[in-house]
Amino acid sequence: MLQIRPLNEDLQRKAIEELNEVPTRIHEDLKALRSWIEQQPHLCANTDDQFLIAFLRGCKYSLEKVKKKIDSYYSLKSKFPVPFNIADVADTRFRHIFRLGLFLPLPNPLHDNGPRIFYIHGSLPEMYSVEDAITVKSVLQDIFMLEDDYAVINGLIAIIDLTAFNFSYVFQLTPMVLKKFIAYDYEAMPLRVKAVHYINAPKIYDTVYKIFLPMLPQNHQNRIFFHSSLESLCQNVPLKYLPKDIGGENGSIAEMIDELDKKLDQYQDYFSKRTQWGVDEKLRIGKAKDYNSMFGVEGSFKKLEVD
Repeated sequence: MLQIRPLNEDLQRKAIEELNEVPTRIHEDLKALRSWIEQQPHLCANTDDQFLIAFLRGCKYSLEKVKKKIDSYYSLKSKFPVPFNIADVADTRFRHIFRLGLFLPLPNPLHDNGPRIFYIHGSLPEMYSVEDAITVKSVLQDIFMLEDDYAVINGLIAIIDLTAFNFSYVFQLTPMVLKKFIAYDYEAMPLRVKAVHYINAPKIYDTVYKIFLPMLPQNHQNRIFFHSSLESLCQNVPLKYLPKDIGGENGSIAEMIDELDKKLDQYQDYFSKRTQWGVDEKLRIGKAKDYNSMFGVEGSFKKLEVD
């Protein structure tokens, strides 16, 4: 029997119409994917139904795309446990960064049945690095995969509030670091980014933007929008979905952090357990993973196909 959360009527319709899901074939699709994983000597992966179907849905049921994405997912987590594979979400340092609320999934999806809204804001204390912050983001992405059907089926909308942007971050965001983060989001994660909305961007942010924009898939470059005011943003994301802290009507940031804090406690065992999963490049059949190429050092992210 399938161990998968049932979808509501609207999400099931979208999964069928937009993601090529055939409910009567899910068992066979999962069986084929699980069989492939078991035949890979270098790969030890989570094979739970709910985990695997996130990849199938995120890749619109293209088994070849799923294989590449799962391999990249575990390759990057094994190569870079920080920031992509932290095991102890109760760690004091991690929890302090988490409670800064830099990355917040907002309570209601857009239009109540659309993409999950991800609010990114705030500033890091000098004792932490940008990579420390990305550790929090990667933990939340994994939780989305496991429990958020709106994020998996309808994708994500990011709102990036740069009010507290610090130019010192620029010196940490080298092209190689940016490529590593982008590779993880686009080659490893089965969550599709539908739009990115920037607000309160200082002029100095142009420097960062000009560096990372060419690294993104071409079709994603067209999904980035800058807003000069909250009113402009609200033409795409109405006030009812935004935190009260920025003039919205959807609860406070402090309340959201408290709820997420409880959720992390619930996932402590999962994140401890996932250290058993990963890749061993010495056992890979054929050529070992070329991380330089994966980060776009030899090639362009414009060649990626991202829906």
